[in-house]
Amino acid sequence: MFGGSTEVFMQILLALFLIALVFIAPYPVVVWLLGRSPLAASRGLAVLLAAGVGVGVLTWLMMVEGMLGIPYTLPAILIPFVLIFALGTFVWWRGGRTRTMTSPPEPAISPLLSRLGWAVITLVGAAVLFNALYWPFYKADAVGIYADQAHFMYFTGGLIPLSLPNYSYYQAYPMLVQLSYTFTYFAAASENVYLAKLIPTLLGLGCLGVVYMLGKALYNPTAGWLAVILLALTPLFGRWASSGYADLPMAFYYVLAALFAWRAWQADGWVDALFSGIAIGLGAWTKNAILPGMALWFVYLLLGLLMKRLTWRSLLAASAAALVVAAPWYIRNVVEAGLLMPATVWSEQAGWTLENLLVFITHPENFAFTGWLIVTAGALALVNFAREPRLNTPSILILVFTLPFFGFWWVLASYDRRFLLYFLPLLVVLAAGNSLLLWQRIPASGQRLLRWGFTIAALAMTVYILSISIDYKNAILRDPFMSDAAKQEVVKSTLDDE
Repeated sequence: MFGGSTEVFMQILLALFLIALVFIAPYPVVVWLLGRSPLAASRGLAVLLAAGVGVGVLTWLMMVEGMLGIPYTLPAILIPFVLIFALGTFVWWRGGRTRTMTSPPEPAISPLLSRLGWAVITLVGAAVLFNALYWPFYKADAVGIYADQAHFMYFTGGLIPLSLPNYSYYQAYPMLVQLSYTFTYFAAASENVYLAKLIPTLLGLGCLGVVYMLGKALYNPTAGWLAVILLALTPLFGRWASSGYADLPMAFYYVLAALFAWRAWQADGWVDALFSGIAIGLGAWTKNAILPGMALWFVYLLLGLLMKRLTWRSLLAASAAALVVAAPWYIRNVVEAGLLMPATVWSEQAGWTLENLLVFITHPENFAFTGWLIVTAGALALVNFAREPRLNTPSILILVFTLPFFGFWWVLASYDRRFLLYFLPLLVVLAAGNSLLLWQRIPASGQRLLRWGFTIAALAMTVYILSISIDYKNAILRDPFMSDAAKQEVVKSTLDDE
C-alpha cells in the first residue's frame, strides 16, 4: 500500500485525508439537525451518522453526475460535496452552533464490561483494518463484481451503461460500495486496491458502534456494550468485515434506520423520522437485498401512525427521504433495462430444512455462542408478546425488522449464510437485551462466578476471532513485507470462491 516513490506516498496521504473528510464533513449539519430532535443525542451517534451520510452523499452525487454525463474527476466529485456541507456548516455556525451535542447522563455500568468491550473493539477492529489494508481484493464477488465495476468507472470516468454489450447485468447493482472504490482511486491518483477497501471496512466496523447506540436506546448502556462484544465475537462478522463486500455496510444503514425509527416512535420527531428515511434509502443504495427490509421499515412506521406514536408529517418526511435517496437508481434500472434489480438470488438452491431454520445454533462455526443467545432471545420475545401483546416494546421493533427478513432468507436464499449479515447486528441487540433480563434472575453469587467465566471465554474467543479475521496468515509469516506482486500471486492461487 505504501510502497513506491515519495510522490506516491504523498498521494496516499492525500487520499487518506480526503477519505477522512468524507466521514467528518457532515458532522456540523448532523449536529444541527439532531439538536432539533425532541430526544437527546450523543456525540457518538452524531459521528456514526455523519460517517454514513458522508459516504452516502458522496456516492449519490457521483450517481447523479454519471446519469447527467458529467465525467468523473476528483474536482468534479469533491466540489459539489464540499459545497453542500460547507453551506450546512455555515448554517450551523450562524444559527445553530449553540445546539451542540451533549452526552445525556447514563446509568453506571460494570467497569469490567466496558473495559472488556474496549479491548475487544480495539483488537478485533485492528485485525480487520490490517487485513483490509494488507491484502488486495481476494473474495470472489469483490474481485469479479465490485472491483471490476470500480475499475470500469475509474478508467471510463462514468457509470456503467446498463445496455453495454458483453458486460454482466450486475451493473444494475446499487453502487455505493463500487463508487466508494472509484472515489478512492481518484483520490489516490491510481487504482490503489488496498486503500479502496477502507471505506466499506470502516462502515462494516461502524456496525459495532450502531449496535451500541441501539442497545442503549432500546434497553440501557449495559445492553449496548454486551451487543458490541457479542457482534465482535461472532465469527461470521470477523470473516467478512474486511472483505470489501456490501453486506455489512448495508447492515450499518439498516441498524441506523431501525434506531431512528425507534426514536421517532418515542417522541414523534420529524428529524428522527427524516434520518430513518435517509438511512434506509442509503441501505437500498448500498445493496438491493435490503428491499424486503425497506418494506418492513415502512410497516413499522405505519404501525406508529396507527397507534398515534407518529404523525403524518413524520411518516411523509421519512418516506420522502427514502425515495429521494433510493428511487433514482431503481428508476434508471427500470427505464433503461426494464428490471428493478438483477435476478441474482438463486432461489432454487435454497434449503427448506430444519438445519437452516435453526441456523444460528446448527452452525457454531459462523455464530458461536452468540447464535444460542439469539435463538433464546427470539423465543423469549415471542413468548412475552404472546402473553402481553404490546407493539411499543424494544423487542417488537427488532422482531418486525428481522423475523420476516429471516423468513425471506430461509425460503429464497438459505444456500448462503453470509446473507444473514444483513440483519445479524439487530439480532445481536435483541440477544443482549434479553440476556440481561435472564441475568437478573440469577442469584448474586452465581452472577459473580458467571461474570469471570464470561470474561475468560470472551478473551479466549477474541484470540480465535483475531485469527480468522486475518487471511493467508502463513503467507504473512513467511514474508510479512511481501511485494504487491507476491500478494497478488497468493490471492490468485487461493481465491475464495464463495
